Amino acid sequence: MSRVVQIRCAFSKCGAANSKADGSMKRVLLWISCAVIFLLLIFLSAGWWFLRGSLPLLDGQLAVGIGGPSAAVTIERDVAGAPTITGKNIEDVAYGLGFAHAQDRFFQMDLARRLAAGELAALIGVSAVPTDKKLRVFRFRAVAQRVVSDATPAQRSWIKAYTRGVNRGMAALRSRPWEYGVLRLKPQPWQAEDSILVLHSMWYQLQYQNIISEQARRQIISRIESQVSDASLTASVTQFLFARGNEWDTPNFQTLSQAHSANGAEPFQAPPIPSPAVFNLRNFSVSGVNQAGTVNAPEPESVSKVGSNAWVVSGRYTANGAALIAGDMHLGLRVPTVWYRTRLRLNQSRIDNQEDQSMELNGVTLPGLPFIAAGSNGYIAWSFTNSYGNWVDVNSVSCDATQFSARRERIEVAHAKAIEIEIKESLLGTLIDTGSDASSVASTCWVVRWLAVEPGATNLVALELMQARDVEAALSIAPSVGMPQQNFIVGDRSGHIAWSIIGRIPIGNLGPMTPRPVQWRLSQEVPKIVDPEVGRIWSANARQVEGEFEVVLGNEQAQGGMSYDSGARVRQIRDDLLGLKNPATPMDMLNIQLDDRGLFLTRWQRLLLATLDEDALKNSPQRIEMRRYVSVWGGRADPNSVGYRIVREFRDKTRQASWQMITSALKVAEGSQPNSLFEGSLWRLVTEQPMHWLSRDYLDWRAFILTQVDQLADELNKSCGSLSRCRWGQFNTMQIRHPLSAALGPLGPYLDMPALESSGDHDMPRVVGPTFGASERFAVSPGHEAEGYLQIPGGQSGHPLSPFYRTGFEDWITGRARPLLPSATVYRLTLNSSITRASE
Repeated sequence: MSRVVQIRCAFSKCGAANSKADGSMKRVLLWISCAVIFLLLIFLSAGWWFLRGSLPLLDGQLAVGIGGPSAAVTIERDVAGAPTITGKNIEDVAYGLGFAHAQDRFFQMDLARRLAAGELAALIGVSAVPTDKKLRVFRFRAVAQRVVSDATPAQRSWIKAYTRGVNRGMAALRSRPWEYGVLRLKPQPWQAEDSILVLHSMWYQLQYQNIISEQARRQIISRIESQVSDASLTASVTQFLFARGNEWDTPNFQTLSQAHSANGAEPFQAPPIPSPAVFNLRNFSVSGVNQAGTVNAPEPESVSKVGSNAWVVSGRYTANGAALIAGDMHLGLRVPTVWYRTRLRLNQSRIDNQEDQSMELNGVTLPGLPFIAAGSNGYIAWSFTNSYGNWVDVNSVSCDATQFSARRERIEVAHAKAIEIEIKESLLGTLIDTGSDASSVASTCWVVRWLAVEPGATNLVALELMQARDVEAALSIAPSVGMPQQNFIVGDRSGHIAWSIIGRIPIGNLGPMTPRPVQWRLSQEVPKIVDPEVGRIWSANARQVEGEFEVVLGNEQAQGGMSYDSGARVRQIRDDLLGLKNPATPMDMLNIQLDDRGLFLTRWQRLLLATLDEDALKNSPQRIEMRRYVSVWGGRADPNSVGYRIVREFRDKTRQASWQMITSALKVAEGSQPNSLFEGSLWRLVTEQPMHWLSRDYLDWRAFILTQVDQLADELNKSCGSLSRCRWGQFNTMQIRHPLSAALGPLGPYLDMPALESSGDHDMPRVVGPTFGASERFAVSPGHEAEGYLQIPGGQSGHPLSPFYRTGFEDWITGRARPLLPSATVYRLTLNSSITRASE
């Protein structure tokens, strides 16, 4: 055999051997692949089973055992998951509501109670430690325990029935809510005090920002006082920076003659510009201005303060003769939504010691609390807007001269070591910040007194309010309701309407600085407007009333604007209401809520066009293009409008740059934001153009304004690629996200609401921003609930596998009316202590 043949044979044997080896290897790899796939399927199946196990029960009967309702409670749901909860009495209905809240929204409830208590880090981890440190100083858990202890027997029975319902709802799930699987933790049982903490979380959302802004205001005023020796001259500067109101203010009055007498023929004007002898910015060297003369200002906030719209039309001007209430409360937009739409049916209710009286309540509830926050009980309907008054006081004191008591608190941290913090308190308030004041060598401590922590400020009197039968009864109860102070807009089925403050107001004019124990005003001592001559009441966080009524709310802070919002939004609402030609209907109210005209920005559009004159446009294609879009802006916050976005951001940029010129000159509060009422003073600056209120880094005001124009054009071209792509909708795209979506990588977007563009903005009735806006929109006449509507930016359930997860979002984004009342029953679950076997 030749050598070639031998070699070939050798290779042939070797190839056979290799082929056999390859076959064995392939079989091994195949088995491994099959095993991996099998394990993956088991893992996915287990995950699917876990997720499905935390879906709520919808049908059948469930034994609830000891501590259940006194009689059967039914939870009926329509095709969108909106529940109708029916029970014998208020405690049984509260039990059913607690059950439904826990099954649909327990994680949301848990976040709310932990936020207020300063216990978020125990659930979320180290990222929540700064928030816990900020909130723990107020000891809200101890406050909540005191609230439950001080409650009446009826109130305690009510809140404890709700608590039992929450825990039974959790126990009825096959597996813990899915969020706890992601966090690798177990949910903790609900306690009665936790519901009070949920209410405290709303105190935080509505009023905590006032602490930050009040501290900045105090710093600025202190610095001005150190620079201007004459007290009267100091006042002129501070009143210019912190104006009492603006030209859009439209407070409510009992009579038309009172309104005319207060306002006169001329609208409210911003204070006059202080003279160069009092304050001259050109004498200061302004930090934060670079060599090109542009201000390195922080990005302006995309939305303004927490607020709301609400109004009521007297039965004299409605189609059905009953009062017509409309409301949209403005809060952060998130998944799941803030509110949970609910219908509660009581077969018996205790009202003025009467029995056997049925009642039906429709509206929105806050998961964690057993009452309708806004809506109708068939006799009255109500809504709120955040009230700005003297609810918080922040003061600087010498750290050396102030006697502080100290205590240590332990903050638990999920999957990490606990940390300890020291909290200091004095008779003057709780320590929130230490530092060195620019006008003093001594160390400065900032302390806060907040009505939220005072005994009696929070309570469970909302139980009585839910069952009021007319406006008079509601007004008698409202001042005793322990909640964040709100403008209370109410009307009844007889057509009567009213405004008052709901929430506790101290006797005296010192607000939180009232000596302890705080004594609270009674109903007859609280301002109110009942059946005003004009037949309408409007509210949108601006100056609601004036004169003696305002003194009750704010005393000396009234002169500084009390953190009111600009009156532009409420002026537009008032004019829309008074412009109705026919008797008002719910659809008229929705049209007002969806009004996206940019009336507030119209004068800024004109200013920008006037600035971009022939001289400004020479050799500047960028300015020419900007002017072209601004001239056809459309005057609405339309998603397709490039011009609206340019005008809006031009105003924001000019506002922030002007404010930073001032704070940089004073070398204090340099990162702060101007309050809403600075708008009137700002307009005087950019139109009257006083040189002594302009930094010497600018030749004149025209140069200052053109600098903002050019900076804005550069920024928009950089962020959008070209100016033509910078539509308002590109900015105003919804970012309504689940708090855990960012942690889930590519799966996260499946938890969020669709990223759709929306019309609307802040200073108009249709308040919509990417993460902030109308958390609901509704209108209803008590006794005519079938004519009402309710829009919510998301679904009932917090579970992504639920068919109710996104229902409602599309109606909210498009503005399509969705009935207030649930539709036909699709699912029915009965909670009954006598049933021994559960079925699903």
